[in-house]
Amino acid sequence: MITLHRVTVCLGSGGVGKTTVAAALALAMAERGERVVVLTIDPARRLADALGLQDGLGNEPALVRRWDDTGGELWATMLDPAETFRNVVQTESTSDEQARTIMANSLFTNLVTSLSGTNEYMAAERLHQLHSDERFDRVVVDTPPSRHGIDFLESPGRLYRFVNHRLYRSVFAPTTSLLRTVSAGSQMILRLLGRIVGSRLVDDVITFFANFQGLDQGFRRRAEAIEEVLDTETSFVLVASPRAQPLEEARWIVDRLKPPLSVVVMNRLCPVDAAGAGGGAGAEGGEDRTDFDTDPLVRNLRELAALAVQEQQLTDEFIADVRGNGDNADASTIQIWEQGTPVSDLDDIERISDALSAAMTGSGGGDGSAA
Repeated sequence: MITLHRVTVCLGSGGVGKTTVAAALALAMAERGERVVVLTIDPARRLADALGLQDGLGNEPALVRRWDDTGGELWATMLDPAETFRNVVQTESTSDEQARTIMANSLFTNLVTSLSGTNEYMAAERLHQLHSDERFDRVVVDTPPSRHGIDFLESPGRLYRFVNHRLYRSVFAPTTSLLRTVSAGSQMILRLLGRIVGSRLVDDVITFFANFQGLDQGFRRRAEAIEEVLDTETSFVLVASPRAQPLEEARWIVDRLKPPLSVVVMNRLCPVDAAGAGGGAGAEGGEDRTDFDTDPLVRNLRELAALAVQEQQLTDEFIADVRGNGDNADASTIQIWEQGTPVSDLDDIERISDALSAAMTGSGGGDGSAA
């Protein structure tokens, strides 16, 4: 039986069905009677499409389905970095005036819309908010592909190091006076910078950080809390498919991921019984063997059987590599077969959910298997 923590983070490259698996895991938990919210931090509409939500998703969680008999609930939300940043500023500000001043500054807009790493940190912030939300028992996170998913996990530590860096402290030392915010040595640097980028931008930066006074420590505390959640209350699920490029990306994730993996989901395996694909009606019926061998359906079946063998070999090798890393020695594996039709609504998600649930509880059956 597979046990997952209160937070489950799904990682993987693009195109392996990571969003579908995240939604199916959340659905499986909700069907057991838990209140689950699935958060996508991928800007694409894949989660809304997979759940059949025509109106899309926003930063505020939307109820997808409720089970009156068990009390289970499935909710879904998509990260809005700007709204999340505004919520954090309003929470950490000492007054409404301070919050309004910060959010009116042009640098705030630039931080939200263009600064590298802001989206990843806001995703971590949103996870922290949902983790603290008493409406939910569990949070499932659908991350962006590969490297951006790792950036999301590393962002709280980067922010913590930034606000504690001696350069940040020396240039923007806490003070109650704007004129004293920047040290004498730093003023010389900023005057030179003003000649290059314009004094207005430098003034905006100084004003922003002067008004930001006190919030940096709030961000520091929150970053520490988020790291604690990721370290102690989070299970990591790696989603891959048995193809060369997705497996290469998956290996990159395994090498970079510091916490151990809980589960590896190998998705979209060829659903052909390789052992039983070598025979056929023609072999027993006495038909001419040449005609049987040239039958296009038989050839197609044999090609699929060969593909199934190849994919299983790739899967076995990858799992052996993952478990060869001492930290991941206990990682469970779940195999999900390619679905006959595209996943486009909650009923389709439920097919995947049934397979995952059966594998996680060790009951077998369904479209998947566990190891």
